[in-house]
Amino acid sequence: MARPEAAATLPARPSVVPAARWLQRLAPALLLAPALLTLMLFAAALLEFARASFLPFAPPGVTPAAGLTLANYTKALTDSLYLGSLLLTLKLSALASVVSVVVGFSLAYWIVRTPSARVRAALIIVVAVPFMTSLIVRLYALTLVLGNTGLVNAGLQVLRVVPENEFVPLIRNQLGVTVGLTYFVLPFVVLTLAGILQRLDVTLEEAAQNLGADPTRTFLAVTVPLALPGVLGAASLAFALSVTAFATPLILGGTAVRMIATVVYDQVLFVHNVPLGAAISMVALGVTLAVMYASARLTGAHAA
Repeated sequence: MARPEAAATLPARPSVVPAARWLQRLAPALLLAPALLTLMLFAAALLEFARASFLPFAPPGVTPAAGLTLANYTKALTDSLYLGSLLLTLKLSALASVVSVVVGFSLAYWIVRTPSARVRAALIIVVAVPFMTSLIVRLYALTLVLGNTGLVNAGLQVLRVVPENEFVPLIRNQLGVTVGLTYFVLPFVVLTLAGILQRLDVTLEEAAQNLGADPTRTFLAVTVPLALPGVLGAASLAFALSVTAFATPLILGGTAVRMIATVVYDQVLFVHNVPLGAAISMVALGVTLAVMYASARLTGAHAA
């Protein structure tokens, strides 16, 4: 009897070649390379600006003196003009952060908890629309609303709140800048808080209501404490964005409201005092980092 032929065996699948294996190992580094190069570029610019803050000032066309100095920091921290701008920046940024968190929490809660998909989609579109337009365009549109002949003053005149030939000044002052800063940071706050509220355990609120708590008490005693770390994070984000804002105080504040970014702009481009502008910016950066660190510690302490 003839022995059956052995079934043909498929050739073994070749193993991954060394070059492909190395490529797989290097893939994460290659994907991170553009981001790392961008961070290195910004870090190099920041370090160069920090170095310039210790250089002595020399007018254009004059060779600066050799060596390093702390005179720029001394002037930035003792001169009433620059110190006042720093304190004004912190005040308006804190105020805009508080207003944006209060308003943003309500909008985010509405987005997350509304049973209507259409209402949720409409709210998300309203919040996301500012990201689709230029900040400069939005700020100039805001001047048409807040200006002396804008929509707000026109409405007040129609309602006889103010006389026909008078107006309520809403721009070129701290109120207008605060409104502009709030308008600028509000979308960031809403989206941050919406993500936090989305992750909250709804059963805890239901348990509180089953134990006799009304909706208001449930919101204040359960929802707000659970969302507090996210609220602090959103407030920190709003504060950081407000402190560094440049276009908003420039357009809505003009020369009447001099926040730290516009002061640095004037020193570098008009006075040509780069060392002093760099020192002022480094002081503002240090204060902002200190506030962010304190907020992170508070957030960590509450979470613990």
